[in-house]
Amino acid sequence: MAPPPQPPIIRASALAKAYRRAGGRVEALRGVDLVVEAGEFLMVMGPSGGGKSTLLNLIGGLDRADAGTLQVAGTDLGAASERALDAFRRTTVGFVFQFFNLLPTLDARDNVAMALVARGGDWDGARRRASDLLEKVDLGHRADHRPSELSGGEQQRVAIARAVAGAPPLLLADEPTGDVDGETTATIMDVLSGLNRTRGVTVVMVTHDISLTGYATRHVELRDGRISP
Repeated sequence: MAPPPQPPIIRASALAKAYRRAGGRVEALRGVDLVVEAGEFLMVMGPSGGGKSTLLNLIGGLDRADAGTLQVAGTDLGAASERALDAFRRTTVGFVFQFFNLLPTLDARDNVAMALVARGGDWDGARRRASDLLEKVDLGHRADHRPSELSGGEQQRVAIARAVAGAPPLLLADEPTGDVDGETTATIMDVLSGLNRTRGVTVVMVTHDISLTGYATRHVELRDGRISP
């Protein structure tokens, strides 16, 4: 007998979000419907200002929608308490951003280890696990180097290792190749697609770079706060 199908890891319905700006009200999302199955690599395309980062922030529990419903990995993010959202962010989702946000005084290993300690791990065990994670992104030989001693692509791979340190089922990537060259972009995308294929991590990545769609299993366009397939 075949196992029962998994429920979608993300289900958004009529999702809306607006912000107050100096020039007035800005509607970032206007009734977004989106379903993402577990194990997908979804790429959200579209121009700057179209609502891509807002959508990612809502899915990651960093912000709340003004209207609509959003369930991620079984958690109703609209109804969740702040404590539940904090637990959700620690256990369910990893974040990768355009800017690496590494701690400059720590080497690559300790930057990754800090993410594990924040989840309750002991320091020695966290450093051993961090070394293993850096090997998986081909940076084991750079584990003792600080961010200033690493290239942009190497720093982003450290950031990816940090994001998946707690083995979250969902990885959110916001323009992760936006600040690197073409060769480094390919390396970063190979790492992300490898995590998706070999470890089953669901990846939702936003980008305006249409040349990257081949790495994804599916892509949608978000323009003026609305999604089209």
